[in-house]
Amino acid sequence: MADLPPDLFDADWAREAERRALRDHRRATRARKARESTRPSRGALLSALSFSAAVALVLAGFTLLDGTAPTVSAPAASATSTSTAPLRTRAEVDLTRPFADTPAAMWREGAGGIQAPPAHPVGPYSAEQVGQFMERVRRLIITARLDRTVIETRDPRPVLDQLAPALVAKLRPDLAPGKEKESWYVAERIAEGARLLPVQPRVAGWMTPTVDEYGELAIRTNYLVAYAFDVPDPKKIEGPMDIVAVVRQEIEYRWIDDPKYAADARGVWFGEARGFSYSVDCAQSERGFLAPGYDNPRETGATVAHTRRSEEYFDPAIPLPTEDGCR
Repeated sequence: MADLPPDLFDADWAREAERRALRDHRRATRARKARESTRPSRGALLSALSFSAAVALVLAGFTLLDGTAPTVSAPAASATSTSTAPLRTRAEVDLTRPFADTPAAMWREGAGGIQAPPAHPVGPYSAEQVGQFMERVRRLIITARLDRTVIETRDPRPVLDQLAPALVAKLRPDLAPGKEKESWYVAERIAEGARLLPVQPRVAGWMTPTVDEYGELAIRTNYLVAYAFDVPDPKKIEGPMDIVAVVRQEIEYRWIDDPKYAADARGVWFGEARGFSYSVDCAQSERGFLAPGYDNPRETGATVAHTRRSEEYFDPAIPLPTEDGCR
């Protein structure tokens, strides 16, 4: 009996890949020249994050792959709103309507934005099996990214309870305090001192069932979540993106159920995982925590020439950004 699925999680490789990518990224960042000498909008601050459970890592245009990165298309039946309505970076902020004047105002609220498409047979898996796994993935994403107990207390245990025990054992070293950046893909974590407003996050994106290169059932997901944060004095901020932080994650979840594997290896595993944050606190992002961007120094982000309209960072149909405005 095999102990673990093949090559689904190589933590040592992933850490080494991240070190190489960060090194190359810093070299590339130092080589760039600022496109503008004036202060950029704080709403345009970006932070790129990436990880791979032994498949891919992307940072600032550098891509390290073990295998082929999947292509993701949005089936109409499962996609939530991806409106690219205009973004007003300078506008009066109403804390009871924090997403007003942003594209996220058109997105669904909370768990309503995490929807599975109609189940159909995929490879050797029946429609019923596919539907059951998509529901598992839906619940896992809701727990990891929307459950306030998880994201505000920074306690990932409700997420870990939904993963294969063998994977959880391998994740343990990167779940220790101070290593939050290494396990960013497990669950969202709000920075200490940051407070979410009493409104539901807004969500857009989709999930797509497929079969991976090992013949195992996989669900590829691509979701953006917009979080609204409280601020002591709304009059001191310039616009909604000072208090709204947007996180995009493209994560593949794999279902391991073959009896040839040990019992503790069966269940949900991470496949490829990539992420990107927009309008965030750069210092907290570097530590693996989420906070809004209003505390960023004025010069932060001035070294990156953004090639997209601000609204495009709200569109999951557009390829994941590679620039990083936090370095």
